[in-house]
Amino acid sequence: MLPLTPRLEKLKDRLFNIEYHDPGIWYFQDMNILAIKGNEFMMDEPVVVRKAYAHQHICRYLPAVIRPDELIVGRPNQNSVGWGSVLPKYYTEEEGETAARYELDECSVWGHHPPAFDKIIRQGVTGVKAEIGEALQAQLSSPEPDETALNEYRAMLIALDGLTVFAHRHADEALKLAQAETDGTRRQELLEIYRVCQRVPEYPAESLQEALQSYWFTYAIVNSGGEFIPLGRADQYLSPFYQQDLASGRLTREQAVDLLGSFLVKCNERIIIDTKKAENHFSFGLFSQGVVLSEEDAQSRINGTGGFAQRALMWQENEDANSEANFNYGQSGNDWLMNCMVGGVHPDGTDATNDVSFLLLDVMHSMHLLFPTMGARVHKNTPESFYQLLGGIMRYGQGEPIIYNDETIIPGFVETGVPIEEAREYCNDGCWETLIAGKSHFSYAHVMNLRCLEHVLFRGVSLSNGEKEGLDTGDPLAFQSFDELYAAYVKQMHDRIDFQCQRRLENFGLSYMIAPDPLFSAITYDCVKKGRDISQDGARYIFHLILATGLADAVDSLAAMKKLVFEDKSVSMQELIDALKNNWEGAERLRMQMINAVPKFGNDNDYVDEIAVRLLRDFEAHVVDWRTKQDRLKFVCGIGTFENYAVLGRDIGASANGRRFGEALAPNYSPVAGQDVEGPTAAMRSITKPDLLRFYCGTPLDISVNSNEFAGEAGAQRMADLVRSFCDLGGQVLTVTSTNAEELKDAKIHPEQHKNLRVRMGGLSAYFIAMAPAQQDNIIRRFSR
Repeated sequence: MLPLTPRLEKLKDRLFNIEYHDPGIWYFQDMNILAIKGNEFMMDEPVVVRKAYAHQHICRYLPAVIRPDELIVGRPNQNSVGWGSVLPKYYTEEEGETAARYELDECSVWGHHPPAFDKIIRQGVTGVKAEIGEALQAQLSSPEPDETALNEYRAMLIALDGLTVFAHRHADEALKLAQAETDGTRRQELLEIYRVCQRVPEYPAESLQEALQSYWFTYAIVNSGGEFIPLGRADQYLSPFYQQDLASGRLTREQAVDLLGSFLVKCNERIIIDTKKAENHFSFGLFSQGVVLSEEDAQSRINGTGGFAQRALMWQENEDANSEANFNYGQSGNDWLMNCMVGGVHPDGTDATNDVSFLLLDVMHSMHLLFPTMGARVHKNTPESFYQLLGGIMRYGQGEPIIYNDETIIPGFVETGVPIEEAREYCNDGCWETLIAGKSHFSYAHVMNLRCLEHVLFRGVSLSNGEKEGLDTGDPLAFQSFDELYAAYVKQMHDRIDFQCQRRLENFGLSYMIAPDPLFSAITYDCVKKGRDISQDGARYIFHLILATGLADAVDSLAAMKKLVFEDKSVSMQELIDALKNNWEGAERLRMQMINAVPKFGNDNDYVDEIAVRLLRDFEAHVVDWRTKQDRLKFVCGIGTFENYAVLGRDIGASANGRRFGEALAPNYSPVAGQDVEGPTAAMRSITKPDLLRFYCGTPLDISVNSNEFAGEAGAQRMADLVRSFCDLGGQVLTVTSTNAEELKDAKIHPEQHKNLRVRMGGLSAYFIAMAPAQQDNIIRRFSR
């Protein structure tokens, strides 16, 4: 563990003891820039230009804050995935009502994908504006100028000017503080902050401090505009400045650590440990990608009485601890989809691991910070010292860093048409999915594998609501073989894939009507070239991920039916259907038989693993059909639940693997909890039997290990070996949470003694003491086996 400098000790102390207990201020509530005197001219502008002026408003009026001891300055507006966003409105009432009919509002920016932060760092606002200016001149010189492109370019330029305003306001604040500062050392630091903020992000960065400040200002304003985004490949963006400063003598290594630590602290200032103090700012349009609503649903959105806003996961004092709201409250409240990738390879294929890769991981670990969620790319030429660092950090648990295997992910991108040089530049999005940094628009949809089986057994009817939502694939009592059952299952699965792909093709681009993002677009490759917004077809790659969700539960259920219903004939189809319909009431003996008499996925048993191979092959082939029959969207495959494995299970009836109605699904690509009895290596062998090259957008295996088994230096080596084995077997994405039930139970009783304890939640990491009691109990059960 890297010893903390005196500065970082102070920053950490302030963070944990002050910032984490401050619910923050949500600026720009209930305000519309069109109502401000002097802004009447905006009424004649298109929505995309008005959105750019909203960006400018944020930059002019979001407070310029500089705190003691910090070297990187600025704070985004208060917002979060779990509690929503507040943006200045910039549209008319009529425009708002029209958008509401598609479940859209100003918060319907999708986020998840990172812009090209390195573009701003290397070129500055002036360089990006020059590029836009050339494109604008070319359009104006055209015999038939593209009005959409002209509006986009004007909007980009307005939004970029806001970034410079934001920086200069911090420069002014730094100068004011320097004049009043009595400590000579701090005065010089404030004067340097003044100089840096005068230069970046307006001009290209020339030092590590300038690069970090440009990076942070850009993130802060893009995020304050509603985008929940990752940070991309931070070590690759920053390493040239770090190396240059060390070589020139501008910085010592300790000073570089102070700068990196100051940057990382900024990423965590909005965390709220006592999540009951948080404010609810959900809107119905948050994360909506657009869908045509019925008139009744549209009116509920317009009137503010329906939609996503009503499902905000806030603590409800009048509800049971296991209610949906109270079970999940807090788990995504402290989340901004702020991931960060280190390691990997350069575009030419050589190892890209560098000193900044090590330092970012080391400082994050030493300060016990939650954000950014760190991902580490490894490959056949990854230095042994990097594996040792990973093992040393991961043995302490916390679910980080997430491991990404270049050897299985890069070829997948290449197979779908991404040039290998760009494929080698991949990073993660806001959870664990992979994309090309700064060049991608990314979205996803779930195909609920277990529900597909439910629809087979109940002829398209869902047990949770009694409504017909799937196909009628015939009377299951008439199936004479497992192959007939499986064929019906594939029809249901393909029907759901068809639904998700067709809906995305029909609805993609709808959000542009109300939630364009010209600032994000200005720093995303090909948006300038095409003259299109990120919410349209601007990005170079438009990935839509179709996720196989609840895979392990579906595979275990199919295996149970194959063996007990069709092979052993010890259970009749009618008997099983009746038990599922009654949620196993009065059929506990049968339930135990379905659980214990059949091999389970995750134990390196070909009987059940081959069903997973077959299912995923049929899943992927159908997604590929959708990708090849049109060229607008890249439909790609993954396997996962994110952190929603409990929520997703609540609407699915009892299943043939012994699971009861409403119980959680197995998270991501992991075995069902308690069924992976042969240990982590066997689980790794099971999950790598399918061809994961075709699921390169993400197949995370989340494993939980007892920290007592990974203690000391020997434990660090064991963890490093575990990571290497996972990659050698062909795994793609791995998360490891290493703790024990005793520590978790004590943290629930004495939270003040476990401020640093973090756990992995499928798609995010969370401080254990900030989670809901019922969710804490669920985590404890994972480590009580």
